[in-house]
Amino acid sequence: MSKITIKDVAREAGVSIATVSNALNGSDVVQPKTREHVLEAAKRLNYIPNVNGRQLRAAQTHNIGLFVTSMTGSYYGNMADSIHYLCQKYGYELQIFIVDEDKSPLPRLQSQSVDGAIIMFGGLSGADKKQLMKSAIPIVFMDQEAAGRNISSVIYESFEHGRMAAEYLMGLGHRNLMHIFGVPNNYDSIQRLAGFETAMREAGLALKKENILSGRFERAAAYRSMHRFLQEGRQLPDAVFAANDLSALGCMEALKEFGVRVPEDVSVIGCDDHELAGYVTPDLTTIRTHMEVLGVEAAKEVFRLMAQKEGKIIRIPGDIVVRHSCRIRES
Repeated sequence: MSKITIKDVAREAGVSIATVSNALNGSDVVQPKTREHVLEAAKRLNYIPNVNGRQLRAAQTHNIGLFVTSMTGSYYGNMADSIHYLCQKYGYELQIFIVDEDKSPLPRLQSQSVDGAIIMFGGLSGADKKQLMKSAIPIVFMDQEAAGRNISSVIYESFEHGRMAAEYLMGLGHRNLMHIFGVPNNYDSIQRLAGFETAMREAGLALKKENILSGRFERAAAYRSMHRFLQEGRQLPDAVFAANDLSALGCMEALKEFGVRVPEDVSVIGCDDHELAGYVTPDLTTIRTHMEVLGVEAAKEVFRLMAQKEGKIIRIPGDIVVRHSCRIRES
């Protein structure tokens, strides 16, 4: 199968080659509707821009793109700050692109002038991932495992985080455990649950299906799930592991509303070490995931790939921060 060229895209879109070039490069001379039409044609044909050729015609942009589905909350802000700091150190600017979960980041990546990209987008389709793997643009994923030419991943050791949480709670004598899950199809959500269940299984325990609640990494969602669980009069767990600290805080709010004491009645452990974790009552035991380190290492890896290095997978370990939301279970 012959390689799709810019001429093929121009023919498909019914426009000139110059218009296609300007649309793919984000030039202001192209009307928004025309640009969208060209990008759709490029997507239909699975066209991959020749970034190396583009850079021969123009100097490096000295821009790094961060592609995410949200910038809500301090988590994303802290991560972006750490990436931005390192970009400036290397003489680059950071451009942040927020992409809807139900849309592909590929057209925006193809049409933007960036020398490298950091992607945290759990909804990436298999077809999009294959296209990105063929791209000449250095890319670092922060939410999936991938490595190859121009492709690396910098990810949390989320499986180990889940295992650590289960082992810590079981070490305190807890046996009936609960997990508040994150977001479906999210790498960290899946891995944290898998590690948690694996540690329980190795200890001869099973995580009950009814003890897996939806939290979506959100305080309000976790509160609603735990509130519903308690309202239905289900058996209280000995301890809860929430996929992130915001979910843990929502869980604790619901427990308090029903007169359930933390940690006297139920122990709660979170994940991330959010800035609020040390300021609630009781202060939250959690797994520090080092989000700033994740951002810095992702930025470092982009610049390493830009030197035409082979990609690799970098895993960021975590550690337990013991506070007062967990206690030894009394017989």
